[in-house]
Amino acid sequence: MIKFFRRSFVAGLLSLGLALLSPPVAQAQAQGTDTILVLDASGSMWGLVDGQSKIAAARQAVDSILSKWNPADRLGVMVYGHRSKGDCKDIELMIPVSKFDPARIKAAVDGINPKGKTPIADSLRAAAEALHSTENKANVILVSDGIETCAPDPCGAAAELKKAGIGFTAHVIGLDVADPAAKSQLQCIARATGGVYLDAGNAASLTGALTKAVAATQGTKVASEAPPKPVAADPYLGKNIRGVARLAEGLDPISDEDVNWGIYKRAGDEKGEHVNTFYGAPFADNIAPGDYIVEVSYRQLKREFPLKVEKGKPAALDVILDVGYVTSEGSVAGGAGKVDDVVWQVSDKGGRLIAQEYDAVPRFVLAAGSYVLTLTKGQSKTSKPFSVAAGDSSNVQLSLDVGKLIVTSTYAEGGPKVEKDIVVAVRQPAKADGDEGENVAQEYDAESKFDLPSGSYDVTAVVGEAKGTVRAEVKSGAPTRINVNLNAGVVGIKADGAQEIDILSAERDLNDERKRISVSYDAAYNVALSAGDYVAVAIYADGQKVEKPFSIAAGKRQTLEIKQ
Repeated sequence: MIKFFRRSFVAGLLSLGLALLSPPVAQAQAQGTDTILVLDASGSMWGLVDGQSKIAAARQAVDSILSKWNPADRLGVMVYGHRSKGDCKDIELMIPVSKFDPARIKAAVDGINPKGKTPIADSLRAAAEALHSTENKANVILVSDGIETCAPDPCGAAAELKKAGIGFTAHVIGLDVADPAAKSQLQCIARATGGVYLDAGNAASLTGALTKAVAATQGTKVASEAPPKPVAADPYLGKNIRGVARLAEGLDPISDEDVNWGIYKRAGDEKGEHVNTFYGAPFADNIAPGDYIVEVSYRQLKREFPLKVEKGKPAALDVILDVGYVTSEGSVAGGAGKVDDVVWQVSDKGGRLIAQEYDAVPRFVLAAGSYVLTLTKGQSKTSKPFSVAAGDSSNVQLSLDVGKLIVTSTYAEGGPKVEKDIVVAVRQPAKADGDEGENVAQEYDAESKFDLPSGSYDVTAVVGEAKGTVRAEVKSGAPTRINVNLNAGVVGIKADGAQEIDILSAERDLNDERKRISVSYDAAYNVALSAGDYVAVAIYADGQKVEKPFSIAAGKRQTLEIKQ
């Protein structure tokens, strides 16, 4: 299904992009070219490319390209698969070929909700019919990563359109097309209409292919990457087992490397000895004749199907998984872009964890049912219930209230910085009775970072016996930096032969006692203390105590030697 997702993304993105990048020559014409953007809005548009859903990538690309559009060129937008699931007739000319209207185009593309199939041939026919009513130079640019699944012969349909004398030319870009049959079909469409075929190995290479295709629409000679004649050989010749998988009955086959086919010998109705595992969908390979059970694994899903392979007969697996796709593009309230460094969890209605992912944009393969999706980043969390039906491809929108709090500490105003041995605690604001608020999070880095819901927090930094607290106001979608000034210094005490070193406050209380600040059972002691006056007491094995007063200045180190 990923390959169909890519096809969805590219059919719209590149068709529009190729039109939008018209060269300066066209601007000088009284009337420019006519182009139809054919945008695939099948369910596969919720697939992922470069870490985001393809429909989101297409929308972003359209937004960025609209500003470069040549106003002399007219543009129409055609969409298929956006209104119904599993309907090969779901093709709509959303915007007829007309004067360029960027706001209208953006609104149309932003409102698309992918859900259906991918009828390439009928879309080409519909685009040709729309272009036939104009007298300008007309082009359709198609980008796909897979094979037509509605019509039997899109190449033949393209050839008929060319022969009709309506000036129909289709330039085709194949995106990451691994299936030889699919690539051959796409090359044939370009060849039959006099267009060029270009390969794009991944999303990053689309720009180069797009630039070449635009040049071809303007009459520049561009070398096609398709062979001059089709390759008629069966790419799966000599294979005795082939497998395809579908989300639900009547839907396009999945094209996805994440699908695994575990082949086991059949032991009654159970899996027996493991024989082999094939990877990717669709697949074709060889296996010895016999009775098997095939375990299809697809991300969070596992299904088992019987398989009988007979000598001299090819075996075909066409399995229905009865599942749906769910993606989510979590956003940060008040921020821009997608949220990252997150945890996604899908739970059933009873709270049982079903699946967990860590990508910025996750994709779950789920059986029909009701679930809860939870998005967590640091101490921020949000949840939303959703339902899945077999064959669905949907996006669950979640917005997370989260801001970044960055905490550093210094021993004195202006420095030096605290570099080690620090504890940074974030709490809810202190209660009215003076008690500390509830603990929220704790870190131990010189620059401690926290992902927190927006609000007020008390941030305490502790080094040795020194402590400082600062109130922080966190805003969603924005970083907040604070520095905690400890107003402290460091004392190094050496007392050879001592069994214990106590540090006491210099001032005595009403009971004529001094408060113990710290204690060490080593003869050498290094500790951070708040600025002020103290007394160090060395205690020896014979009970002798030796006292020595000292003072601590903020940002300074004090050394002290006590002798018995």
